Amino acid sequence: MSWKDEAACRGDINTRWLGSDITLSMARLCWDCPVRPECLFEALQREDKCDPGIWGGTTELERRRIRQDRSVLRKVWVELGRAVA
Repeated sequence: MSWKDEAACRGDINTRWLGSDITLSMARLCWDCPVRPECLFEALQREDKCDPGIWGGTTELERRRIRQDRSVLRKVWVELGRAVA
């Protein structure tokens, strides 16, 4: 079973998740999601210049900032129980 099978947004095929804005209802869904850290971790592993959508409760711009700040990355890794580089 994949973490995606446990995601609060599973089955919610909607273009709102592909945009660059997060709504209050989306934020609530993400922050209460049991697999939010795994979702964010997957998104942060991508090195794409184009990284659209809402992943782990973050926007594309927020993930760009997280990737640039190693201390934030460490917090995400620790939350997931991963080894910190």
